Amino acid sequence: MPRAELDLHLDKIDDLIAEIETLVPPGAGYQAIKFRADLAGLLVVAVAATYETCVKTVLYSYANGHHAEFGSFAERNYSKLNSKIQVSDLKRYCSLFSPDIRKRFDKRLSSKKQKILERTGSNIETCYDQILTWRHDFAHAWNRNSTIEEAARTHMAAKRIIYVFDDSFNRK
Repeated sequence: MPRAELDLHLDKIDDLIAEIETLVPPGAGYQAIKFRADLAGLLVVAVAATYETCVKTVLYSYANGHHAEFGSFAERNYSKLNSKIQVSDLKRYCSLFSPDIRKRFDKRLSSKKQKILERTGSNIETCYDQILTWRHDFAHAWNRNSTIEEAARTHMAAKRIIYVFDDSFNRK
């Protein structure tokens, strides 16, 4: 799928972050700090849900590109990923669709991870897992484990996993 389609989903997160920062800026007193902590939790839930949507979109697009029935099959089987989007899950999806896709994913993930780690010091796989952990903690126990700024920085690195996943399915 063209990266622009993924960016339609991922750009909504960037817009949400900007809107939060505008409406509830940092340093506006105790009540704002508590509210910002809640907003950070809701933000990571939205980020993880967006990643789920992107993963489903990649799988549907790939399957539909081969045959309409395959597309229908993929939609029936992956319509409810229910947070099953950890890197190990992504690898499993790649393997199910094609061993070649899995090889591309592993190779590209390793390469991208190394390049970004060298350039920024951020491990994209760790960041991706962190988003999913924060999402789980907030959604199931209302634990506020991140700030808006921390969630935004982590998302900027983590979304590279989604791009690598998409590239593995769509670029040989």
